Amino acid sequence: MLVLFLLVISCKSKAIKQAIRPPDQLETVRPDWLAQKYDRVMNIEDRQVARLEGNYLLDLPLQFNADSIEVFYLSAKIPIELFKKSSAFYPELQKFILIVPDWKFYSEVSKTASKSGRCVEPETTNFYYYIRREEDIVKVDSVRLGGLENPVIDFAKPTVPENLLTVYWKESYGSVCCPRDPMWDIADQDSSFIRSFEERNKFRVTTGRYIQMQGKEGENSIYYTLPGLTTAQRLQFLLEKRAQWRLNSEAKKIPLSTNLFTPQLQEMITTGFNKLEEMP
Repeated sequence: MLVLFLLVISCKSKAIKQAIRPPDQLETVRPDWLAQKYDRVMNIEDRQVARLEGNYLLDLPLQFNADSIEVFYLSAKIPIELFKKSSAFYPELQKFILIVPDWKFYSEVSKTASKSGRCVEPETTNFYYYIRREEDIVKVDSVRLGGLENPVIDFAKPTVPENLLTVYWKESYGSVCCPRDPMWDIADQDSSFIRSFEERNKFRVTTGRYIQMQGKEGENSIYYTLPGLTTAQRLQFLLEKRAQWRLNSEAKKIPLSTNLFTPQLQEMITTGFNKLEEMP
């Protein structure tokens, strides 16, 4: 049985130790994928997050090392399921570890302490999720650890190199002819959509918008960097832009799934055929 120790301080400041055994808690076997220490953990905080209609934007641009497994600590209140299913959460990552405090356990300890009139400091207890994306399948392993069983965590301060653009939305067009990308059939609707969105919401989304040619048959990508906006304004634009490109009436009848969005980094290419050019 896993024993969690609490340091309990009475109203007279007399310290005692009290052992708590969670119901039906089996002895935990430490998994092989969990390290003893993590040196570069990214803390996901509420101040970095916007929420709208069950969707979230984590406004945290990050550059990743392809040779390491990224580790995130979830301080913000975001549903765990979104990390498991959302392909928009740092889609370049094939695997990552998510550390989540056991808020339910902490809440129960707090309620117990309040009823007894004592000061209680709960033992640090976290859930660890190892999430792997393998083609169309997401595999998840998890474990709950308390006290000294937890890995040592050192948080990192995120930095973005100056030669990279922070991109919140990217849309791509294929060939104009061979075969023709259906996106071209509604491309002329984009300018009216943008104009209507900016007029309704009183902020600009076309500032810092870039186009990059990617083929000789008109293939290109457009990048929205959305500078100067709040995280909430960015999320509002992402949701409306996502709904805009539903190509037929039947698709528009299907409710869009909730999502967890993150920005991506794009190299700022300034020369050659595929250079990025700012759009008006």
